[in-house]
Amino acid sequence: MQTKDQLISSFNEIDMKEYTMPIICIYNSPSDYKGMYVARFFDVNKPTPIILMRTTLDAIRKEIPESFSLVPKQAGEDANIVETYI
Repeated sequence: MQTKDQLISSFNEIDMKEYTMPIICIYNSPSDYKGMYVARFFDVNKPTPIILMRTTLDAIRKEIPESFSLVPKQAGEDANIVETYI
């Protein structure tokens, strides 16, 4: 993951129009945030430093903007990836 993460409290803080293809990837207990669910914001396939953290998957799902859609998990993805939204 990134070294200088920018923790946000809501995805409403982000101007989505500034990004080519915003993607949100949810991780369960990544190595740098053990015991937490982390939603990392990507632009196309490039991770940004923007993250949102919650203690439960349900809590983090509630933060995903309605304009995003769940995409099926891809073979070979990081084992800590729970869900991805575009």
